[in-house]
Amino acid sequence: MDDIYARACPRVGGVPDLDLNLVKTFVLLYETRSVTRTAEALFLTQPSASHALRRLRRHFGDELFVRSADGLRPTETADGMYPRLRQALEVITETVSGTGAFDPLTSQRTFRIRATDLGEMILLPAVLAALEARAPHCRIEVAPLDFADAAQELRQGRADAVLCTPRLDAPDIRRDPLFQERYVGLCATDHPRIGDRPELGEYLAERHIAVAAAAGHVDADQVLARLGHPRDIVVHVPHFAVLPELVARTGYLAVVPSRAVRAFTRAAPARTFTLPFDIPPVEVALHTYRRTLPAPAVEWLRATITGLLTSSH
Repeated sequence: MDDIYARACPRVGGVPDLDLNLVKTFVLLYETRSVTRTAEALFLTQPSASHALRRLRRHFGDELFVRSADGLRPTETADGMYPRLRQALEVITETVSGTGAFDPLTSQRTFRIRATDLGEMILLPAVLAALEARAPHCRIEVAPLDFADAAQELRQGRADAVLCTPRLDAPDIRRDPLFQERYVGLCATDHPRIGDRPELGEYLAERHIAVAAAAGHVDADQVLARLGHPRDIVVHVPHFAVLPELVARTGYLAVVPSRAVRAFTRAAPARTFTLPFDIPPVEVALHTYRRTLPAPAVEWLRATITGLLTSSH
């Protein structure tokens, strides 16, 4: 990887330079998976973009991208090159434009965060309040978390930070623990069969609503699977916010993080109960991309969120 990176970055002393425009072409090809969209983004003709791809292939001695049903698929070499070449391009762009430093009081940067709707409900208000006070001209863009894509979104710069409970275990992803969370059951206030502390048999006799695995909250079902007692799940929903109304109108049960209880029981006639099996506490953490080259704005965001949420919980 270091040899590839050395060949891609201009240096004095015998290593052939790679045209900066080719670096831009490579980055866009990786992100768009399309020669046509890359050409459009660079205001080139499609033959010019195809010629640039051929030059890249000759330079690196690798196909870099192969055709697939979903467009261009990067090779292992391209996957390894992309994060560092993108960083290098960002640093060059920021240096040339004079934005290499980050001043939160004057910056108009847009920060991109990935979180579940639960994270938005519980954590986002404090983050937004801090941003308003400390970085008054910055903006924040929050998109739903898909845990399967989270690490790649950080690597590709499509997300600056990810808030979630599952671990993104990769050496290039930094994980900052924020606080611990536990789970409780949720049911209708007047549920006729579920008390404050139901037995496991009573619990399993009921039907359940589960939040989609993309949100990352799968601990309850993992524990029950190990015990050999899967839940009878009626429906999977994509978001937590709908759970209070659903359990209030049915006899179904749900599992929710305890920090959401106050908001959930205010939203609908629902109540909590103690689960009849032990789920170890989970740790909510902030994930950011561990960069080789500095990113002052992202580091400021990371320090702000970790300082804010670790001290407030």
